[in-house]
Amino acid sequence: MIPMPSDANDLVALGAFAGAQVLVVCFSVIFANAYRERGLIMHAAATTASVVAVQALVGGQAFLAQAALLMVMAIDGMQLRELVSHAGALRNLRRWLLAVSLGVLPALALATAWGYGHLLLAGLGAWAAVVIVITLRAWPQSQPWARWLVAGHLALGWGVAWLGWRSLDSEPDSAVPLAGLLTAWAAAGFLASTWRSRIFSETRVRVDARNTIDPLTGLSTPLIFYERVKGVRNLARRYGHPSVLLLVHIENLDSLAAEFGEEVAQSAVLASANRIRQGLRDGDVAARVSNSRIAVLAEGMSLAEGMANVASRILVAGLKEPLPMALTEFLHFRIVLALVPVNDTAPKAVLQRMAAKLDEQLMAPTERRIVAITAEELLG
Repeated sequence: MIPMPSDANDLVALGAFAGAQVLVVCFSVIFANAYRERGLIMHAAATTASVVAVQALVGGQAFLAQAALLMVMAIDGMQLRELVSHAGALRNLRRWLLAVSLGVLPALALATAWGYGHLLLAGLGAWAAVVIVITLRAWPQSQPWARWLVAGHLALGWGVAWLGWRSLDSEPDSAVPLAGLLTAWAAAGFLASTWRSRIFSETRVRVDARNTIDPLTGLSTPLIFYERVKGVRNLARRYGHPSVLLLVHIENLDSLAAEFGEEVAQSAVLASANRIRQGLRDGDVAARVSNSRIAVLAEGMSLAEGMANVASRILVAGLKEPLPMALTEFLHFRIVLALVPVNDTAPKAVLQRMAAKLDEQLMAPTERRIVAITAEELLG
């Protein structure tokens, strides 16, 4: 049995290490719930088991302490499996890690708790073999957070090896080294997990943004636009609320590209998107459906209101100020608009028919820059 430390420094060290691990547990649970990270829940469980291991060692329960450390490695293995889930080439190795974590180490922990010999080093060998191979394979795809993960595993392995080796001859005379190494492992594992969580969360946000926001104009993507059109069509069927679709064509893009270059033409597309967005109400949505055309959905509005309030504002916005990169040029729009049909015609097909009508207007240009399409013309 390890006597309670009589040295005040040892008492302070044990208290500090225990407090630090409890903080890691609390922060892991909080971050796991906030960001839905299963790896942090596992890390909290493993850290709790490490606190139990130190307390058991101080209380003279050497075999119980070793069993708790075996469970620490088992839970840590499950956390590692979660952390390297992004590396598809490690599928077979993750199965081995699962077998060690859910099979070998719990069995050794149970046997150790019942006093069947010193099995801690055997468990360490099985755990270390799989962890080292997986870490080496996942290292190139897991930067920079994997550095903290390696540091934590080194501390955990060192602490387990220290206790296992010292227990072969006699019980250790102090639990401070083990408590310090386990605290270092807990802190490093927490940093690695949260760093990875932040990186993957940012990646998911970028992917979601790419799927919902046009990268050039900041407008919605066609996929999101079509979903909104389906939604207002359902409202029109149920409550009779009309909504208007507008297809805006930027008429002078070709002339801008020919006279000033493609860069100015692309800046005109961006300026068009900004001016159209500024003219929309809250709840309306716009999407770039081609390089020179932007679709607009104005909810809860009749065809006449769409012509007077939305289409006219878009025309005025184009002529309000010259282009920033071509101060002698303005934006010239042509617009066709129609009520959202209540039948099952796909939104993309509706826009294609509106585009065909717009092409007719461009082939035989007139002074009319806003053209309304009736339901018969749209679906005929």
